[in-house]
Order: sequence, then C-alpha cells, then structure tokens
Amino acid sequence: MNRSISRIPALAAARVASALFAVVIASHVVSTSARAQDKSDDKFSKRAQRASEVLSELVSLPDRSPPKSLLNSATCIAVIPGVVQAGLGVGGRFGFGVASCRTGNGWSAPVFVGLKGGSFGFQIGGQSADVVLVFVNKDAQRLASSTFDIGAGASVAAGPVGRNLSAETDYKAKAEIYSYSKTKGLFAGVSLSGTKWESDYEANKSVYGSSSGLPNGGDSKSVATLLSTDGNSAPADVRVFVEALQKNVGEEKD
Repeated sequence: MNRSISRIPALAAARVASALFAVVIASHVVSTSARAQDKSDDKFSKRAQRASEVLSELVSLPDRSPPKSLLNSATCIAVIPGVVQAGLGVGGRFGFGVASCRTGNGWSAPVFVGLKGGSFGFQIGGQSADVVLVFVNKDAQRLASSTFDIGAGASVAAGPVGRNLSAETDYKAKAEIYSYSKTKGLFAGVSLSGTKWESDYEANKSVYGSSSGLPNGGDSKSVATLLSTDGNSAPADVRVFVEALQKNVGEEKD
C-alpha cells in the first residue's frame, strides 16, 4: 500500500512535466511561425520600398528619363528591381516587383508581379537590371491582372528617353507597353519581347490576406479588383509605392 501511495506524487509530477514540455513546444512553434511571418512581411515591404527607389531614380535625370508626356499617359506602371539571370550561360531571367494602375481616385493599391524569360537587355551572367514598364493601353488593368507574354499578349517597345521630347508624339499608336532597363547606373529603353508577365499571388496574399475590406490578391479577379481600388487604402507596407508614383509621375492622367 505504501508503495502505491508513494507512486502518486511521482506520476503527478511526470504529468505536469509532460504538460509543461508540451506548452514550451507549442510556444516555440508559435514564436517560430510569427518570426517567419514577420520575415516574409519584411521581404515584401522591402520589395515595395526598392521599387519606389527605382522609380525615383528613373525620373531623376531629365536627359535619361521617360518623356513627361509618356508618364502622363500611363495607365499602369510596374517596377521590377534586380532582375537576374537564371544561371550562368542560361538565357532565361526572372525578377519580382510591384505594379499599380491609375483609377478615378489616383493610383491603385499595388500588387506584386513577376517577369520570367527574355534577355532584359544584358548578357553577362550574374548581372542584374532594374526594369520599369509603362502601360498606356486602355485595358491595362485587365491585362496587368492576368498572365501573358509581353510582345504577344501586348505589344511592347523600348521606351524613349528625354523628358522634353515632344508631347505630340503618339506613343499609343506604337506600343501598349514601353519598357526601360537600368544596368551600370543608367536607364535605357529595352525590348522585352518573349518575356512572361505573371501575378505573384502568394506575395499578394501575404500582404493583403489580413487587410479588412480588401481582396487578398490570390487570383486574377482579386488582383483586378485591387488594381481598381484607391491605393491610399492599401497596407502601409506597400503604400510607399503609391506615394512614389504620386510624387514622381503624378496623380492625374492626361
């Protein structure tokens, strides 16, 4: 009898220890998950921040910037920083960035996008380039929310440079998208024919998934809605891109 009684405290202690261990493990899992989410959010915030910086760099040199008349005609603008070659000696490139379209209330909520394939105007393995796309077609919001081949699904041309280029130039008659690429510190027009445009649904869901009243950007319909939504309602992590567009391109479309 005494032996049975003496075992009771030991069993109780074992159960308590087991419960405490389970609590510690659960806390560690939750903490690890939270840190991973914070790290993921930080990554997308930095992508939007870098895209904003590239946009500012694009318009900072008057003789190497897109004509003001072209920027005034823009229906959507996408910035893809740090596009890199997939591998040494491999022609394919890839990069991820941010896009926004003009709405009746200014620039839209930014969405995350990606480019794959194409040469992007540089040939040396490992070299990266910052790419800017200026859409001027009327259905740019629909186009930007889909997956398409640039040059096939939408016509593309190397963007002209020179802020004082004649405003009478009919850009829309030449292409639906004008593209710029910056390597070695200078922007230049570059053709992106053969490049695939894709929405980065996972990135969108990471940023918009917890935003009250906004779609999560997890499919093309949701992305299209974001691209017609006032950008001032976007999460702070990506609103910096809207602010860069307001400052460097302007709110109103000519």
